[in-house]
Amino acid sequence: MDFFLETLILLILIIIQSTFGIGLLLFGTPTFLILGYDFFNTLNFLLPISITVSFLQFISLKSKFKKIIFDFNFYCLPFLVLFLILALNFKEVLNFKFYVTIILIVSSILALRKNNFFLKEKVILKYKKVVLILIGIVHGLTNMGGGFLSIFSSYINNNKKYARHFISYGYLTMGIIQYLVLLFFEYKSLDFSKIYYVFLVFLLYIPSQEIFKKLNNFLFKKIISIIALFYGLIILITNFYIY
Repeated sequence: MDFFLETLILLILIIIQSTFGIGLLLFGTPTFLILGYDFFNTLNFLLPISITVSFLQFISLKSKFKKIIFDFNFYCLPFLVLFLILALNFKEVLNFKFYVTIILIVSSILALRKNNFFLKEKVILKYKKVVLILIGIVHGLTNMGGGFLSIFSSYINNNKKYARHFISYGYLTMGIIQYLVLLFFEYKSLDFSKIYYVFLVFLLYIPSQEIFKKLNNFLFKKIISIIALFYGLIILITNFYIY
């Protein structure tokens, strides 16, 4: 891929994730798959950058989600590991590009119309353990659990700061585990020549916080979902023309 295009895409994605808590994996995964990266080198390319952004976001605010963090660790993370290992073992037969795109569109629609799908907040919180398991399954198979994580986080707390804080914890822990599993099973086939892109995070993170401060809670939730929906539809249409 052209160095300028690659760098431009990452600059945009880092700003989005530094602002909203999600973006690098949600948008970066389908982008780099479309541009010719294989699924596991896409993970290898994006995970260190995403982990760095999530770490900076997580340490910026004291956690108030101790109970739900325990549930997240217990119910989500084991399924993340299990289904990532399944993805690694069946990589020759799984159409990751198609699955990633479908998950992006579905999660975007659910985020935009969540009140139509989940009539009461109590419903999703009542079955939060099932939701956390599903997040682990989706993220393990496709790297696209961020959309569902953001929906779940908005039910935990309507305040954008705390919502993003829980998202950052989820992405941080899932990212570290994903990367460790990936290195263990696929180390010899991975390309580490682009690790230097991590340093872009330290240039863009602080300026991105000024954007975050200017967004109210309503805009924070809506903007990322609208972008994701249109982006997913464009990629899906593109896939039909490519194949």
